[in-house]
Amino acid sequence: MLIETKAARGPRIDVLPDDEAYWLEIRARMKPMYVNTQLVNSRRGAAPIEVRDRIRSLVDLALSYELDEYEPFRDLKESGSSVLIRQLLADYFGSSLEEIALTRNAMEGIATVLNGFPLQAGDEILATRFCYDSNLAIIRQRVAREGQVLKFVELPFGIADDAQIIEAFDRAMTSRTKLISMPHVVARTGLVLPIAEISRLASSRNVFTLVDGAHSAGHFPFQLKELGCDAFATCLHKWVYGPRGTGFIHIKHDRISDVWPLFASWSNKPATSIEKFEEVGTVFKALQASIPDAISFNLEIGQEAKSARLRYLRDRWAQPLREHRRVQMLTNIDIRPGTGFGAFTIDGMDNREFARILLEEFTINVSAFAMEEDASMSGIHLSPGLPNSVEEVDRFVAAAVSILDR
Repeated sequence: MLIETKAARGPRIDVLPDDEAYWLEIRARMKPMYVNTQLVNSRRGAAPIEVRDRIRSLVDLALSYELDEYEPFRDLKESGSSVLIRQLLADYFGSSLEEIALTRNAMEGIATVLNGFPLQAGDEILATRFCYDSNLAIIRQRVAREGQVLKFVELPFGIADDAQIIEAFDRAMTSRTKLISMPHVVARTGLVLPIAEISRLASSRNVFTLVDGAHSAGHFPFQLKELGCDAFATCLHKWVYGPRGTGFIHIKHDRISDVWPLFASWSNKPATSIEKFEEVGTVFKALQASIPDAISFNLEIGQEAKSARLRYLRDRWAQPLREHRRVQMLTNIDIRPGTGFGAFTIDGMDNREFARILLEEFTINVSAFAMEEDASMSGIHLSPGLPNSVEEVDRFVAAAVSILDR
């Protein structure tokens, strides 16, 4: 068997977020290939060497084996999935085997629900202006095709508390609301939505909830069974540090039959089976074969330690910058659970100009952004990851202050 349960060393209970010697060892295992000092890790993470080595060891095999006469990936389904991989993901994220299906990315899971949940013309789909643009494109295509109504929940840009967010969702829902699509984490600012409370509110009105978990899975601790959402889709290449081209969808067991798969099940899986979502045709199985290695890496560090480190790196730059007279923070860095994300604006300076000077003069990369749905919602985003060092973050602070004081 190529896929085996790898016993991960338990996390070191004495690891602190400022134990730089330990985290530099983790950085060495990840070997990020940065051209500049990269302080934006929200698009993808550097997979650790053990994940990359696993994939490299299987590339030739995956591209050359004879399917009928010799099947080295016989413990994986055609989709690359297996009971072992699904169970590892279920255990890590607090779900069950019967509620986890592998996908190739978060978008595949999101598209599955947004296209597969039954809706009638005139039904309302609630979303936020902070949803990923591709998510909104899927909704808009369905609205154009079938006549549903896309309605935005108006959330504050920047800092907001749970009560404000819940009230906004409560106010937006009507008797015509059938589906809510929302991010677990607002990617630009790190705002964490109170998913459990929103899901309870929606469930009381028989509204289906879909959560985009691309920026929460592996970023901070949570249990899917405690979130209470009907569906949750994510990728594994961001904060789980798995290979690009892997992800999963979680759907509550009693709601699986409510969602049609993107591809008809050729093996006639029953409507109640989570595996009906995995019959997507041929995939490159070397990617899925490395998921156990990625999970092992995460277990060895420990999710609590990972999250504490990410918050520590964020606070190390955000705390001094928020004291500067020209900086307005868009992220509440005192709230828990928090993320490693942070965003801010600068009084009297264009965001893009700040990012340009930082890159050209100091070779440090940050992201100057404007929200796709409303360009007035703009700022500067940072998301240091495990491969980043304290020295890099401190160098950014010094560079940022020098620019601000000009």
